[in-house]
Amino acid sequence: MSRVIAAKLGSRYAFLALLGALFLLFTPFEQSGPHPTMFPKYLAAGAGMCMLAPLIVLKPVTIRMAAVLMTVSVLAIVLHTILIKPVPAQFTLLILANGALALMLYESSYSWRSEFVGAASVLLLVNALMIVVQAVLFYVVTHSIFDFHKMLFGSDSRFAEDYLNIARFSGIQVEPGTYANYMGCLTAILLLSASYSAKILWTAFLAVLSIFLTNSGSSVYFVPVLVALMAYLWRSKIRMSHLLILGVAIFAYLSLSGVLNHLEDRFFEHDDGSLSHRVEGMHAYMTQSIEEKLFGVGFGSDPCVRCYYQDIGVTFNLVTRGGAVVTLALLLLVARSVAVNGLILATILFLIPLNEKMFFYEAPIWLFLMLAATRLRGGMAPAVPLAAPDGQFQRAPSIG
Repeated sequence: MSRVIAAKLGSRYAFLALLGALFLLFTPFEQSGPHPTMFPKYLAAGAGMCMLAPLIVLKPVTIRMAAVLMTVSVLAIVLHTILIKPVPAQFTLLILANGALALMLYESSYSWRSEFVGAASVLLLVNALMIVVQAVLFYVVTHSIFDFHKMLFGSDSRFAEDYLNIARFSGIQVEPGTYANYMGCLTAILLLSASYSAKILWTAFLAVLSIFLTNSGSSVYFVPVLVALMAYLWRSKIRMSHLLILGVAIFAYLSLSGVLNHLEDRFFEHDDGSLSHRVEGMHAYMTQSIEEKLFGVGFGSDPCVRCYYQDIGVTFNLVTRGGAVVTLALLLLVARSVAVNGLILATILFLIPLNEKMFFYEAPIWLFLMLAATRLRGGMAPAVPLAAPDGQFQRAPSIG
């Protein structure tokens, strides 16, 4: 009886710890005021590691090939920040902390699978609910957007009640594009870590539709990528009616919301600041010398002023900032994904980091990269015994 009670308590703590860590990592908040600081990033990383540490202690650790390759990539970045183009020591520590946090989440997603899937599902549903409530209040009641982000974090979010003739919602996130990027990544992680079920299917559907509610440029990218990922992962289980319902919902939204006209006005008839800044960032890199391209432009600062270099995508940032050293390490992860999941699935998966606007060091994107480099069979495969065929090795129990 005592073991049953202990197991239930452990499961409940695991769910709450995972939910807390995922909330901190997938809800980036900003320090308000004239002097911005990286303190919230350090706080989120430290708090996440403290919450997850007991989960790693309570169950045996498994060493998987994807985790090894991710560690090599993070160490390549650290090597670059120390020897090639040094950055402040605390920034290197933040990179290491996020890498360790990603490893802890990856291990927990196996050791505490149901709790991890439950926490990710709840966080997605909460975000979807908040953005739906925000939209309903705007269109039906107040005709102004209620700022849930300010209510939680004290700083204003960057939604828009009328941005080129359309409202842009952000839910509890700081801005619409942030919602699309972070919830898109979390949805992909859920798809990779959960076995197929009706609950997971409808959770993913609601998450995809909520991403569309942001009316951001990023939503138009991530929605088809996520639909393609769902269709490929669950091709033997998902019904055609499911895809038809989702397709009709997306088509109806595109037709009635005016988002297509908004995007046409934004990107083709106006000088969109976000897009133009990304083009400036790519141009700044292309004008670098061959030596700069070989060794990387560095992780400490952007090669251009106010060009939003990170917005070009995680992949571009890692490759251009880290040069050949980091690129070679990342190629190992890509090769691993292709080897275990095939070229088609690997290509769909790596469309996520290609346009993901997270900072290059953040734990969520490294968690996704590890899951993308893990063998998938319609959902997460269970942990396997020693010397498993897909490159996973369980730590041998200690003697005595």
